[in-house]
Amino acid sequence: MIGMRLGWLLLLAILMASFVYSGSPVILAAALLLILLPALSIPVNLYLRKRLAVQVEAAGILRKGDRGTFRILIQNPTMLPVLRICCRISVENQLNGSLRETRLMSGVYPRGRQEMKLQAGDDYCGRLKISVASFQLYDCFGVIGIPCVCDAVGYMTVQPDTFLQTIHILPTAGMMEDSDLYSPDRPGQDMSEPFQIREYVPGDSMRQIHWKLSGKLDRLIVRDPSLPITRSVLLFWERTGQSGSLEHTDAQAEVLVSLCRNLMEQSIRFTVGWNDVESNRCMFRELRDMDDLVAFIPRLMCAGGIKEGVSGASILMGSGAELPAHIVYLAEEPQSEVLELRRCSHVTMLLCGRTQLDNAICFEPVNYQEQLSQIEI
Repeated sequence: MIGMRLGWLLLLAILMASFVYSGSPVILAAALLLILLPALSIPVNLYLRKRLAVQVEAAGILRKGDRGTFRILIQNPTMLPVLRICCRISVENQLNGSLRETRLMSGVYPRGRQEMKLQAGDDYCGRLKISVASFQLYDCFGVIGIPCVCDAVGYMTVQPDTFLQTIHILPTAGMMEDSDLYSPDRPGQDMSEPFQIREYVPGDSMRQIHWKLSGKLDRLIVRDPSLPITRSVLLFWERTGQSGSLEHTDAQAEVLVSLCRNLMEQSIRFTVGWNDVESNRCMFRELRDMDDLVAFIPRLMCAGGIKEGVSGASILMGSGAELPAHIVYLAEEPQSEVLELRRCSHVTMLLCGRTQLDNAICFEPVNYQEQLSQIEI
């Protein structure tokens, strides 16, 4: 755009110099026309700016590192041409706050439609919001711009990677965790209900031996404990205390989604929660199957964080909601109110940062898959 304006000024200077040298009225008329053209486009562009329709279309789901195509569609229903459009497009990762901008220029024929394509993606998971940050109509030389109001947006979700984990749910003393429903296909830790009866193999716990039946059969028989599928876990993502590190945010998101997937595969009932930093409310979603998880990921991937503010732990404590026996608290910088949660529930803290706390599981963005391959809740 600057080059076009410089070209217009250079052409005007040449015409004026030629007129001074030759005194030709034709050259003077050309110079005056060159001056008037940008001004004459103002009423035309004022008329057009209220009638143009702008739409953003984007691919729905991407993998990390991939690029997807989004399109800016501009419809001109009038009989007047749009000589030049300048768009400033912003691509924001709503999870980690990163922002990139690019500019596009085009024109639209009378009663025509113009399509502009661009590639977008991210090396970190999150929800990409593609919006038209500014939209201006110009004359053919790009001298005078008329701003247009444009609220067109599109979204792409960059999926988090997941990894396999072995998760053990420990019984919590003094808290009721009884259940009438048990997993039919995998054992657990509930000794009150047998999952299956089988012969003893070396390495089995002596607590599992069924002594009465072993005496009758004259060989050691053990009972595998059952897994209560109604035992509930709250996976809570603390979005306050975030440093803004892209690597730390990416690692936390992937750990959370991996926990969801692995708990689901172990038939453990759970709820995902996080604090919405804009409304200072806690958001919750109970996930029952993989379809729920797939549909939920785009919403989770736009849960932005802040450095300082009201902590999710304090909102959770003050909500008055009944807390489950087990809470997994995922954070970068743990908030002091999390210590209050320990009085109500068994809290497993997963910390992705420099803060070290007693009884917390700390992990790093570079090798968290190995560090969290086996955890106890």
